[in-house]
Amino acid sequence: MITRALPNGQLLCINQTSHALMAVQFCRHWGNADFATPSPYDLVMNAIAQHDNGWYEWEAAPEVGDDGIPLDFMHGPTAEMKLGLWQRGIDRAAAQHPYMGLMISRHATLLYTGDLQRLNEEERRATETFIAEQESWTNEVRQRLADDPALHHAASEPVLMAHTRLLQFGDSSSLQVTIPWSNERIFVHCPVDFVGTYTSITLHCTEQEITFDPWPFGVDHFSVSIHGRLLDQNRFPNHAAYHAALAAAPLYTLTWRVAPRK
Repeated sequence: MITRALPNGQLLCINQTSHALMAVQFCRHWGNADFATPSPYDLVMNAIAQHDNGWYEWEAAPEVGDDGIPLDFMHGPTAEMKLGLWQRGIDRAAAQHPYMGLMISRHATLLYTGDLQRLNEEERRATETFIAEQESWTNEVRQRLADDPALHHAASEPVLMAHTRLLQFGDSSSLQVTIPWSNERIFVHCPVDFVGTYTSITLHCTEQEITFDPWPFGVDHFSVSIHGRLLDQNRFPNHAAYHAALAAAPLYTLTWRVAPRK
């Protein structure tokens, strides 16, 4: 769950699965004279759109903390539970197509590899085991895809990494403007050719517009949007009260125009 405090005191609660749909909106038009288009396109887009599908069950019954404030994805559930959520999402995507599972697996391992030093000893051991299991599973899937030239190429290390970096571009862009974190961010691992060349892209945003420099898309401009449930209060006496408020809350949509930086 993503929680966004609005200036009027209301709280916008956005599902991780809805955020993932916004992430793919940032990637759908990727490719122009300077940036290659990902291939296999549909599988890459589907993986981006479903990269947080492991959260579905938890978000069907989200929790509040001891202070009554709804927990967002950074503060709940526990670290151990999150590993299970990732594994469920990987398995769910891989059941549709193994390449989708590969991308989400790599996304998770990249996130955790960068955070190992912040974990306590028990969490670090569990996470290191998870990362090792993902690496072993990736090698198994590569062997299974060896007879398909296109998928074998897509599963090679430089291409899989580049596709996953595109996923992370969409993921980070969505979080940057939705939470929001700040009105500017530099993304340093943006794929240029999907075989190992990367560049940096700078995002600027206001309440109505998002710009990128350089422009990696094949259209002049486009729109992105995300929806959530709009709550009039930001504390609840228990989980059940929070669930009831979410069920009764109206939908609220945020929309941005995306264009080149002038």
